[in-house]
Amino acid sequence: MDDSSMDAITGILVVLFLTTGIILNTLVILAVMKKSSHTFKDVLVISFTCCLLGEICFGIIWEGYGRYIDDSSLALCKMAGFGATFTTLVSIIHLIGMALERYISIIHPMTAYQYFKDHMLAMYFLIPSWVFGIAWACFPFFGWGAYMREPVHTYRCSVVASSNSNDAQSYNYSLLIFFFFLPIILIIYLCACVQIELAKTRKEAIETLTGDSAMIDSRKKHEKEHFVLVCFVIITYLVTWTPYAISACWFAFFKSQSNEMVGYSALFAKSALVTNPIIYVFFYKEFRETLKTKVFTRKASTSVDMPIRSSLSQKIDIHE
Repeated sequence: MDDSSMDAITGILVVLFLTTGIILNTLVILAVMKKSSHTFKDVLVISFTCCLLGEICFGIIWEGYGRYIDDSSLALCKMAGFGATFTTLVSIIHLIGMALERYISIIHPMTAYQYFKDHMLAMYFLIPSWVFGIAWACFPFFGWGAYMREPVHTYRCSVVASSNSNDAQSYNYSLLIFFFFLPIILIIYLCACVQIELAKTRKEAIETLTGDSAMIDSRKKHEKEHFVLVCFVIITYLVTWTPYAISACWFAFFKSQSNEMVGYSALFAKSALVTNPIIYVFFYKEFRETLKTKVFTRKASTSVDMPIRSSLSQKIDIHE
C-alpha cells in the first residue's frame, strides 16, 4: 500500500473517531447532567469527558487545519501538540481516579457512601489533575522537552522522539514513567484488588445466604461483569498508549525512530476518543438507565430490588 492510500485511510479513520467521539462524549455529558442528583463519580465522568472533547477541540481540529489547509505555522503546530498533550495527560490521571473511586466504593463501601455522595469533593481531585497535566504539557515551552514537527507528518508536532538532547530525553523518560508505566501498574493493582474482593464477597454470600440462589447469582453476575470491565480497561489502555511508549523507547535506545510507528501511535491514541466513553461510562447500568429515561425518554425496565441484608450487599449496591 502506497503512502497516499495509507494517508487516505488514516484520514477516514480520524474523521470517524472525531465524529463518533463527539457524539458519544456529548451523550455522556447530557446523560450525567440529566440526573436528579450528582455524586463524586458523576463529576469525575463529566471532567473526563471534557478532557476527551478538549483533545478534539485543541488537538485534532488544529492538527487537521495544518494537514489539509495550512501547515506553515510552527506556532500553530506547537499549540496543537500542546493541546493534544495536556488533554491526554489529564485524561490518564482521570483513568487512575476512576479506578481508585471504584476501589474505594467496593473495598470501603461505608466510607464511599459517606464521602462520595458529595459531588463537590471531586474538585479536590479534579483541580490538581488539570493543573498537573497542564504543567507537564507546558514544560517543553520552558526548555524541558520540545514540541517539534514529526519528520514525515510535518503538519503534526509532538514531544515523542523530538530530540537527542539530555533535556528532551529526560522529559520523555519521565512521561513514560509517570504517564504510562505507573498508571497501568496502579490501574491493574486497583482492579485486581476489587476483583479479589468481589470473589471474596461471593464466597461469603454462599456461606451466609444458604438457599438464596438469587442473591448468590447476583454476586456471580457482578463479579463476571467487573472481570470483563477490567479486561477491557487494561487491553484498551495498552492498545491506545503502547505504540507511543514503544516509539519513545525505540528512540531512547537506538537514537532513531520508525516513522510508520509514530504515525500509527497517533492513530491508536485517537481511538481513545471512542473507546473511553464506551468502557468507562456505558458499562455502568445507572448511566444506561439515565440515558434511556432522561435523554431518549424511554421507560426504564422495572425490577424489584432485593433488600440489603448485610455489608456484603453494600459492597455491590453502593457502586451501582
